[in-house]
Amino acid sequence: VQTGGEASARALLPKLAMQEIPQVFGYDYQTVERSLTAVYPLLTPDYRQEFQKSANAQIIPEAKKREVVVQANVVGVGVMDAKRDCASVMVYLNRTVTDKTRQPLYDGSRLRVDFQRIDGKWLIAYITPI
Repeated sequence: VQTGGEASARALLPKLAMQEIPQVFGYDYQTVERSLTAVYPLLTPDYRQEFQKSANAQIIPEAKKREVVVQANVVGVGVMDAKRDCASVMVYLNRTVTDKTRQPLYDGSRLRVDFQRIDGKWLIAYITPI
């Protein structure tokens, strides 16, 4: 028997993942700081710190150096586990990565996205490639 909170998470989180995960993984080297800064409020405070460190140390400098543009599309999503205040969602993501060589690289991946509800708002607590 599902509780109301669990059923609500199962209904809401696939849509949320489809909307938010492309924002986390898609960017253009010309606006990468702005794109990633817009993502930070979607993350839990702990994950935000870790993600910000990675963005500042690797993602942003590499994107600018190689003139990277990443288009990310969620092609499938399913709830793996859901409780009232935490849940895990499997996300199938396709990315097209282009850099200054202009040769697009197509990349498909599966991600486990852990969500946590803080103050009534579902935030991304962790993203794990599977």
